[in-house]
Amino acid sequence: MTDQLPLFDHRDPPDQATEDAPVRTFATNPANNVVLEASAGTGKTTVLVSRYVNLLRAGVDPSNILAITFTRQAAAEMRDRIIRELRVSAERTRDDQLRWRELRDRLGEIAISTIDAFCLSLLREFPLEADLDPAFGMADETEVPRLVQQALDRTLAVCGVVAADDINVAMVLARLGAGRVRTGLAHLLERRLVAPAVLQRFLAGAPRDLTARVACQRAAVEMAGVLDRVDGGLARFLADGPVEHPRFAILARDLRQLRALADRDPERVRSTLDRVREYFLTVDGKPRKRLTGFRSDQCRSPEAWRCHTVAARQLAPDVAAALAGFDRDLNVVLARGAQRMFAISVTEYERELAARSVLDFSDVLQRALEDGRVLAEPIPARVALPPRAGRRVSGHQSSPVGAGVAVGAVLGRGIRTRARRPGAAVGVCGWRPQAVDLRLS
Repeated sequence: MTDQLPLFDHRDPPDQATEDAPVRTFATNPANNVVLEASAGTGKTTVLVSRYVNLLRAGVDPSNILAITFTRQAAAEMRDRIIRELRVSAERTRDDQLRWRELRDRLGEIAISTIDAFCLSLLREFPLEADLDPAFGMADETEVPRLVQQALDRTLAVCGVVAADDINVAMVLARLGAGRVRTGLAHLLERRLVAPAVLQRFLAGAPRDLTARVACQRAAVEMAGVLDRVDGGLARFLADGPVEHPRFAILARDLRQLRALADRDPERVRSTLDRVREYFLTVDGKPRKRLTGFRSDQCRSPEAWRCHTVAARQLAPDVAAALAGFDRDLNVVLARGAQRMFAISVTEYERELAARSVLDFSDVLQRALEDGRVLAEPIPARVALPPRAGRRVSGHQSSPVGAGVAVGAVLGRGIRTRARRPGAAVGVCGWRPQAVDLRLS
């Protein structure tokens, strides 16, 4: 046995059906604009099928009904259920029987579309309004990764030049390396409709004058202040350390001139702070309780090593706090650099698409949304279906159909324009995290 909820053919228990019958009746009435909110398994799909069938009963031609869901499988299942409901209804009343006879040879017009297919159909019908070449094509799933990689090749070349004048970009390249930068930009390109807003929100609260140089200078001064507070002073702390170890010798040299480096060489400050992090903190950022990789015979005496390790343990928490502040500042710097690099990658990628007169999925969505003369947004009523007794509210329980589908009568506007007056619409969404809220007319 499985705990998976059935996608279709569910029947509500009698008390549940009685409890929410008024809102279901309201939601299935084509005269009402509705946003339907309900948890997984409460019968959202049933309501939408009934609404679709009621639109047909109201005399709406199937070619003027818009229904959208997320996947092809969900669209096919939704369509099968509508046709099954029409066939069963034909056995109940004379009117439904006549309607079935009228529609059974036109079942191809009962279409449930995916979001991308619907947006693409809008652009095909209204290419000039969307500022498109009527002969545009759609990049397939195998072509898009190749175009992305070609765009990123040129992006990294451009960013290498830009880094000479933009220290934020230079910091990203130095901190992450070309391989990780390429991977990160590829992920951002996949989400380029939302990535700019996310980056901007992150940067909105950051000081405008915070640059890589400022971040390194601030961190160097703070770290120098931490080290100056060590018992016996910094000079003694370094003299007691494992001076015979080459790694510590480099660290000691840079720590002695840390304040001077803050003004002269920000990049060297960063590498020095990385060595400080490695010396005082564990891999997961916790203060070290013992210094690994070093021995007492690398110090001037066992007593010097003991004093040094005690002082290092005392310093480590303050070192961790100073480095945490540097990391916060550095994240802002890296985000600014990433923001500019992402903008370059978008330009290069769109150039690849334009050279081939093709769009990808994000382009289709964006251009369809920008074509405001195609869709008009109604003001919907909001209806909630109570959770079914004994059912957990979980995004994992919602089906592709149940998670979200919009059904509306497209009369006077939309893909086909046979009627003369606007119709009603319905949107449906589950509880978060699987929720969507679609308003179409």
